[in-house]
Amino acid sequence: MLHFRPLRNQLVRGLGIAMLAVGICQPSMAQYPNDRPIEFISPYAAGGANDYLTRLMARYMGEELKANIVVDNKSGANGMIGAAYVAKAKPDGYTLLMGNSATHGTNATLYKKQPYNASKDFSPVAMVGSVPIVMVVNSSLGINSVDELREYGKTHRLSFGSSGVGGTGHLTGEAFKAESGLDMVHVPYKGDSPAVVDAMGGQVDLAFVGTASATSQQASGRIKILAVAHPKRTRALPDVPTMAEVGFPGIEFSQWYALFAPAGTPEPVIQQLNAANKAALANPAVQKSLDAQSAEGTYRTPEELEAFYQSEIKRFGEWIKKLNLSVD
Repeated sequence: MLHFRPLRNQLVRGLGIAMLAVGICQPSMAQYPNDRPIEFISPYAAGGANDYLTRLMARYMGEELKANIVVDNKSGANGMIGAAYVAKAKPDGYTLLMGNSATHGTNATLYKKQPYNASKDFSPVAMVGSVPIVMVVNSSLGINSVDELREYGKTHRLSFGSSGVGGTGHLTGEAFKAESGLDMVHVPYKGDSPAVVDAMGGQVDLAFVGTASATSQQASGRIKILAVAHPKRTRALPDVPTMAEVGFPGIEFSQWYALFAPAGTPEPVIQQLNAANKAALANPAVQKSLDAQSAEGTYRTPEELEAFYQSEIKRFGEWIKKLNLSVD
């Protein structure tokens, strides 16, 4: 038996070295996060819904993780600049993207060339929420319903604003144009807010924007919200009918927001971030902030988020092909 002890000792030492190597290469939950700041990337300029929700999650998820989460805005190309930055980042849980229905929805089909692959370059982390798209019209037109808008549109060429080419508002407007048969021209803006401002001023006849941008200006009396592109009426606008209710079933579009990490991020890190997101969404202060933005908080596991956004890529893709839209 004494002759086998050196061999056994070598095996034990070898196993210990192997386990140490695994521990170094694959960080455990106990090692994450450390004193290094976590970076949340918002792929849009400051001031919009994406930026607002990124900062909201950074604050309250940071409290849950006992970590410092900083926000960096890397805007441009309908979210693709910020998304590409995160896709190429080290997959260690310290760089995350606040993606949305453009970066992980419309862009996959709309743009012929993209600097990232939404399906392959990211690990889904957690859903944050969604903001339904609404149709708003300049009040000076004297239009109070979608039916009246259709009558007006029979003798007038209409212009509609949105947050930009390829955004969810743009897609909603193009879908309504196709389904209604109205003559409408798209006017892209750099965000929902300027689109609403120009609808109020009469530079465009109507706009398709997120609920929050519309409700914040509704009290001015210079715009009227005619319909919401959502399966059901929203809490923020209980008296506003859905597109289905006014004769356009199938036109259901929301600006949704979710956190993504670079592909290959360790599963324990993903799960820890998801748990922090779940706890943050349950916080009454977060719920109040979401209500103020007319946003609906939605928790999903990473697996549920994966299935959701892949289905959105397919659904948006079908609309984009049907409407014959593309961007070089």
